[in-house]
Amino acid sequence: MHMQSKLTASYVFIGLVSCLTALFLARDMIRSDFRDYALQEEFAQFRADLAEYAGRYGGLERAMHMHPFSSFAAPAEATRRWQGQPFRFLVMDEAGKVLFPAGEFKAGETVPGGVLARAVPVAVDGRVVALTAHTGLGRLVAGDVAFLGMADSALVIGGAVAIALAVLLALAFGWRQSAPTRSLIGSLRSMCDMEGEDACIEVPEDDEMGELVEAYNAMRQELARCHLEMSELSVLDPQTNLYNRRHFDEQARQFFESAKRYEQPMSLVMGDLDHFRILNETFSREVGDMVLEKVAELFTRNTRKSDVVARYGGEEFVVLFTNTARDKAAIACENIRRAVEEYPWEEFHPGLKVTLSMGLADNTDEDNAASMVSRADQYLSTAKADGRNRLAGAE
Repeated sequence: MHMQSKLTASYVFIGLVSCLTALFLARDMIRSDFRDYALQEEFAQFRADLAEYAGRYGGLERAMHMHPFSSFAAPAEATRRWQGQPFRFLVMDEAGKVLFPAGEFKAGETVPGGVLARAVPVAVDGRVVALTAHTGLGRLVAGDVAFLGMADSALVIGGAVAIALAVLLALAFGWRQSAPTRSLIGSLRSMCDMEGEDACIEVPEDDEMGELVEAYNAMRQELARCHLEMSELSVLDPQTNLYNRRHFDEQARQFFESAKRYEQPMSLVMGDLDHFRILNETFSREVGDMVLEKVAELFTRNTRKSDVVARYGGEEFVVLFTNTARDKAAIACENIRRAVEEYPWEEFHPGLKVTLSMGLADNTDEDNAASMVSRADQYLSTAKADGRNRLAGAE
């Protein structure tokens, strides 16, 4: 099969799926919006009739004694959307006591606050006589059903036109987008004829794409080599030479899945240098950069090769302790914290002191690596709130 045929078939498939998806979504949206509209119309009619009922007898309570609303709500031949069974509109007094039951609520009950909050008042001569709320979907009358049928017919016609247009566009785009490939293959063949058989490209498949893949095989190998070198650079933070956040998140996800599969413990600590912004302002950003580099070195020095150490952003560092329970990880965290606190920072600048706050979490009761990071961050906030230069979450 030629590339043009493959492209055309793909475009036809995409066009059909897109048109049918849009058709069904539009149909669902129209029906949903129309039902909302019908419910609002029905609700408005009900409130107007209820106001008329209450106004006719000088108040709702008096009307209820003079002429039961049930006979008004369900006449022999309903003329309103809302009339008929089951009765779906709840009527309450201003305190939320049910006057006319509907749905799951019975007369005399007090409705929950959520129902009372969304209730709509009914007023007569500027005075609220009742609160109303609907308890179900709107009722569709014959005219509504006919309207939805016409809407479905219009959508089917529009969908058929859209599908036909998608097929025509697929044919046009398939031809147009395969044209550059055909031209490129012709150019490569011309080069083979000019430079001899040694420069010719073997064709493993009988379509244009196969020829193109072979033509660029050498280039692809070179690109793969370059990509490998760039991938190694892309996972490191250039200042501290630790892993960066993107690589750490990916490693954490993989290790979490493995630990869950084999029921192994795993711990994660997030550390943040205390008052680092003030440190930069007081001793200069150059000193701050040296501090970051030295802290990264202390993290590496006090962790294992199997642990994943990364600069998570700014002055934040994270360590993933693989196959390590929280109590054992807490010991390593304390070693890191003390190493930072006890380092002779005055060699960088007189009066310089650096401390570290840390939050520790493990994979117990966590659903994924992201939730572990979030939990460690919460414990880090606790450590800061408790005075900084400490580890929280080791319990």
